[in-house]
Amino acid sequence: MPCRVMLQHGAALERGIALIIGLIILAVLSLIGVAAFSVSTQEERMAGNSRDRIRAFEAAEAALRDCENFATTNALFDGTDGSYTAPLPPLQSFTEQIQQITNWTSPGGFTIRSVPTGTIQNPEWSQQPMCVVEQFQVQSKPIQLGSAVQTTAIAHVTAHGYGTNKKTVVQLESYYAM
Repeated sequence: MPCRVMLQHGAALERGIALIIGLIILAVLSLIGVAAFSVSTQEERMAGNSRDRIRAFEAAEAALRDCENFATTNALFDGTDGSYTAPLPPLQSFTEQIQQITNWTSPGGFTIRSVPTGTIQNPEWSQQPMCVVEQFQVQSKPIQLGSAVQTTAIAHVTAHGYGTNKKTVVQLESYYAM
């Protein structure tokens, strides 16, 4: 009889341990599932942000090319359509001035060329890409006594492109010899 009592107590202990082990395994599997869901959600966000940045880059590149074309076809740099004649040196201070004064979301004081001209608003952009063109003269050949200084016109183009989200902005700059 003493053997029978011992077997009953041993079986009772084993059933409790199996329940606890089952609950621990279930908790670990739940944690793995939650982690997998979190990782996949984060990867989806990263892919969306990357796609939005590519759209903004393409919009800025289109604006840059359009403004370079505008700079070569329009010889008038009087402040209309986002075109300015840069003052004499220091050029750096003028570029800094444009970057400080120009508010790309609501321009005040500077006209910013909205590009491409005459096209319908792209639904993949939060707003039209824009650009500013600055023209300045640089010395193209060495100075010779008794002759005029030869200069070449250079256009400094700054373009902004926007993605689907207004916070996704890409700024591109180029120097274009005219």
